[in-house]
Amino acid sequence: MTHPAAHSLMPLLVDPARLKRCARACMRRPAGPGADGVTWARYRDGLDARIAELAARLRDGTWRPGPVRAVSLPSYGKDLALAVPTVGDRVVHRALRTAAEPVLESDAYPPWMFGWRRRAGRVDALAVAARHLAAGRVWVADLDVAAATSGADLDETVSWLARFVRDGSFLAVVRRALAALPVPLAPGSGLTPLLTNLRLVPVDRRLDGMAVVRVTDNYTVFCSTRRAAECSAETVADALAASGLTPNRAKSKVWRPNPEDLYLAG
Repeated sequence: MTHPAAHSLMPLLVDPARLKRCARACMRRPAGPGADGVTWARYRDGLDARIAELAARLRDGTWRPGPVRAVSLPSYGKDLALAVPTVGDRVVHRALRTAAEPVLESDAYPPWMFGWRRRAGRVDALAVAARHLAAGRVWVADLDVAAATSGADLDETVSWLARFVRDGSFLAVVRRALAALPVPLAPGSGLTPLLTNLRLVPVDRRLDGMAVVRVTDNYTVFCSTRRAAECSAETVADALAASGLTPNRAKSKVWRPNPEDLYLAG
């Protein structure tokens, strides 16, 4: 059943109290300024007035995102290109995500999905994995998704959210926010984790009924034999292909792991 808020997310987005909470949540994470040079310290000065103005512009449809700042960040032996929005735009991204998440928790996400999700991180995923292993499902088809944040255009990306959110005004704000990025799923945007999760929802639904755990863009299927795990790996690969995605062969394998060896970054 569609969450009632799916038809009325704009009131949540434009509420000054919610926007202020989103701003304070953003401020708790250390981050540099965007292309406009405005820091969190400067944004905090006169915060109530800034939030009131932001709420008004979101309400009357005049909000437009600022330019992003390109940053290259070393990550696991390679340079990761990030698109850093202005701090004000980060508040909007957080507010969009906060408004949409209850709908997606209700209607989109399976219970075995962890990571990029509130109160469902690696520790929770490990607890589920440990139960599967203890039940004798000791062979694991372990598949990472290749380029999970690449190759989608703006219309396609917005359509993933539109399957669950019916508020056209809200979707228009999402579209404006994404149109300012170099690509819709640019790393650095506060919307990228949510939208990448949505990209994988059709894959998730093809795997329902299996002993599976997804952590961000990593699928693990727990099986009692190596042969069953190999077949499960093919099933996951087929489910990805149906959504135009492929496994990262260099990071995917069939193996017998200890729980603590699962879901490591890299």
